[in-house]
Amino acid sequence: MGKISAFGRCIRLGTVLTVLLIFGFSFAGCLGSTREIEGHWVDVNGNNTLDISGSHLTLRSGKWEETYRFKRKMSDGIGYIVPEKEDSFGGMSELKIGEDGILTAYEMVLDAEGHQYRFVREENLAKELEIQDLSKDMPKEIKSNEIESFSLSFANWRGSYDLGDRWPSGRYSWTIKRKDGQYDMHFRVMGDSYIAFDFQDTVSDEYVAGLAQLLKEQGIIRQNGYHKKNNVHRPGYSLYVTYASNERLSIRAEGTASDTCVFQLEPLLNYAEKQKLIREE
Repeated sequence: MGKISAFGRCIRLGTVLTVLLIFGFSFAGCLGSTREIEGHWVDVNGNNTLDISGSHLTLRSGKWEETYRFKRKMSDGIGYIVPEKEDSFGGMSELKIGEDGILTAYEMVLDAEGHQYRFVREENLAKELEIQDLSKDMPKEIKSNEIESFSLSFANWRGSYDLGDRWPSGRYSWTIKRKDGQYDMHFRVMGDSYIAFDFQDTVSDEYVAGLAQLLKEQGIIRQNGYHKKNNVHRPGYSLYVTYASNERLSIRAEGTASDTCVFQLEPLLNYAEKQKLIREE
């Protein structure tokens, strides 16, 4: 048999690559293929499971289950698992294949934020749920009393953090920023499909100085640098403050690490309410 030229070898390799791509494989250069996806998967954010075998995917939620034929596709260099015939996997969008081996999707619903699916192999679930401590050099001291910017965000669902009934459910966002020699304040509460509060106005230097004092009196400064998280999809909380001295207060928690807040939210909300927040009916 005669020798194959370099050009001929390239043609053959190109033909093989083309065939493999048709069957759902991708390559980085000439090496590597997509991560093997067959097996049993569990949802970090719920009780749903996936079983993938060949071109069949079985989705289970409680006692309900459905099996679908699927195919793979590539879009902008990202791999997806999509139903072969149906529009979705039982209301779940196409599955994105992450570089970390995680399968993610979202619940297809209107006018609300649906479930965020994060499927991992069952043996990796404990690691996903494990809370990581990413705190930095706690406690950090703050010497300045002059705030440049303030930002507080959290979610209150049916009395989270022991908040009373007068504080509606929703996502809270409270910001104060100094601009052109004055402070602009924006306080908003967003429900699933409504705005419960939406206040925006300038506030006085004395008001912001009182807020800086409250942060110290409540011992919040001592939590500076706190950061804990895991990979569960759940609204967390964060508090960021920058000072004229270039010092920074940073506290945050994500996932189930945010089930308990390390500082009291209600005194801060009571202080915000001094501005006679406008309630939308």
